[in-house]
Amino acid sequence: MPQVDELVAYAKANGGGSRYEKIRDFFQEVRGEPITEERVQVLAAQFSDLVRQEVVDAEPVKGSVEFLKQNVSRFNFALVSGSDQTELRGVCHERGIGHYFKRILGSPVKKKDNIARLLEDLGWKTKETVYIGDSNNDLEASLANRIDFIGRDSGLVEWACTEVPGIPDLSELEDMLART
Repeated sequence: MPQVDELVAYAKANGGGSRYEKIRDFFQEVRGEPITEERVQVLAAQFSDLVRQEVVDAEPVKGSVEFLKQNVSRFNFALVSGSDQTELRGVCHERGIGHYFKRILGSPVKKKDNIARLLEDLGWKTKETVYIGDSNNDLEASLANRIDFIGRDSGLVEWACTEVPGIPDLSELEDMLART
């Protein structure tokens, strides 16, 4: 199934992006077919039904929950993701971590726009803001907003092959922030 292989390759190459954009691009660029916004929404909801519980039940990134607990009074946290915003907020609530974040923002709004909104709405200074992400999409969003970036090695990008500071998991985040 060449189209399935193309979809998988596209999804990997565009990790961190919105499922809405991936669905649109798959139909328009891979299949060469137009797709309505209504159909995009239906397919995105079907995708959510397939993976939501797996996300809720997934092991947290090593060191992430500990970092949040230990630093919630020291830093202001926000979560910006390519995941559907409503679903993301529900997952954070079910996992018991939603209260750590000043805002939880996701798609269909683009990451770079959500970050710009955070900076403006909360009055965060670009020189005091760091985005931790695992994809090129995350890096591009941080660059668009002129904020520092730390790459987490999830397999999407080999940060060691770039000039971006990278960490294998979040157990090393505090040390990395001290150096940034």
